Amino acid sequence: MKQSFYNFILHKNDKAYWFNALSFRHFILPNDLSSKIEPLLESDSTIHDIPESFRNKLFDNGFVIDDDCNEIDIIRNRNEKAIHSKDYMLVVLPTLNCNFKCWYCIQNHIPSMMDDDIFERIKQHIKHMVHNEEISSLSLEWFGGEPFMYFNKIVKPITQYAKDICEEAKIPFEASATTNSYFITSEISKQLQSLRFTHFQISLDGNKKFHDKVKFQNGCESTFERALTNINGILDNNPYARVFLRFNYNHENLTPDVVEEINPFISKENRKRVIVVTRKVWQADVDKSYSIQLQEILDGFSKSGYITTRWSPISNYIPCYANKKYYNAINYNGNAVKCTACNDLYEEEPKGVLQKDGTILWNNEFDKRYQCKSFENEVCLNCKELPICMGNCPRDFINGHCQCKKESVDETIENALIDYIENFEKDITNNRI
Repeated sequence: MKQSFYNFILHKNDKAYWFNALSFRHFILPNDLSSKIEPLLESDSTIHDIPESFRNKLFDNGFVIDDDCNEIDIIRNRNEKAIHSKDYMLVVLPTLNCNFKCWYCIQNHIPSMMDDDIFERIKQHIKHMVHNEEISSLSLEWFGGEPFMYFNKIVKPITQYAKDICEEAKIPFEASATTNSYFITSEISKQLQSLRFTHFQISLDGNKKFHDKVKFQNGCESTFERALTNINGILDNNPYARVFLRFNYNHENLTPDVVEEINPFISKENRKRVIVVTRKVWQADVDKSYSIQLQEILDGFSKSGYITTRWSPISNYIPCYANKKYYNAINYNGNAVKCTACNDLYEEEPKGVLQKDGTILWNNEFDKRYQCKSFENEVCLNCKELPICMGNCPRDFINGHCQCKKESVDETIENALIDYIENFEKDITNNRI
C-alpha cells in the first residue's frame, strides 16, 4: 500500500482537514490524532501500523491505494470518458443584443435576432443529434446577449420542440438560461416549468447601490429590485427550478450588507433553491487576502438560508464543458463556436457553420482542437490539484497561453478547502444535503 499523491491534510486551530482530490472524499480529525497518523503514511511498512479499521477507511476513500495503482492513468481514463460522453449540451444565442451595457462584459452587444432560416436549422440540428448521433440526453442552454428579449419568438418554440423530440426518443431533457432576468415577468415565469427549465444563472453586481450603477434601464427605478423580484417569481412558479445567483465583484462592490438588502425579496422557502456564487471580474486585480472577506459574506448568506458555493473545483474531469465532443454553441446567425467567452462569435470567417441538414461544418476541424488535453504537461502532471483543475482552459491552451488558474483567482486552495469542508459538515448537520 501507499498513500495517494492527491492527499491534502490541512490544519486549523485544533482540527485537521483531510481531503483527497481524486476521490473527492474528506473528513475532519482532532489535530493530535491526525499528527500521529500522518507520519505513518510516509512508507509502505508504516502504513500497516495504522489501526486496521481506520486504514480500511483510508483505503475505501482513496487516501491509501494499492502499490500498483496508477492515479494519472485513472485521471486520463476519466478525462477521455468525459470528453466523449453523449450527454449533449447545446448553447443557443437568439441574439447578441442586450438591454444592459455592463462595463466588464466581454461581448459586443450588436442589434441582432435569429431569423426563420436559422430557427429551422436549429430544430433540424436537435433532430439530427437525437436520431443520428443518438445522444444520451440533451441540455439546452439559452445564452446571449439577453435571450429572454425573444422568449415568445425563439426561446419558447425551440425549447418546446426539443422537449417533445426528446420525450419521443425517451431521453432526458432539461433547459436552462444565463439571463439578467429583466424580461422574466410573472407571465413568462409561469410557462418555464412546463418547458423543463431547471436552472438559471442570474448576475448581480454587489449591493443595490453598485448594481444599479452598472445595470440601468429607462423606466426602471431599480434593476436590483426588479431582478430579485423576478427571481422570486421564477422560484414561486417552478418548484423544480434553481437559481445560481452570481455576484460579479471587484473588491469594492460586494459588502456584507448585500445579504440584508436581498432577503426582503426572496422568501425563506425559496432561499433553499438559490445558490450564491462569487466571481471576480477579470479586469480586477487578484487579492488573495480578500478570500477571507468573501467567506464572511458567504457565511451571512448561509445563515439566511441560501446555498453557498464556497469553492468551484472541477468534478467531471474536464477543464471546461467546451472540452466535450458533444458540446456546441450556435450563434443567432448560424455560426458555431466552442467558446462564447471570446471573439469567435464576431469573426468574419466562422469557426463552424450550421448546415440545412442540421450538421455543423467546422473549419479545419476546429472542434477537434478543443478536445485537447491541456493537463498533459510536466507542471500539471506533478500538481496535487490536477483532478480538481484538469489544466488550462482549452481556448487558452490552443492559443498558446498556459497561465496556471491559481494565479487569476482570489481564493487559496488551503482556505477554500477548509471552508468547503466546514460548511459541508454544517449542511449535513442541518439536513441540507
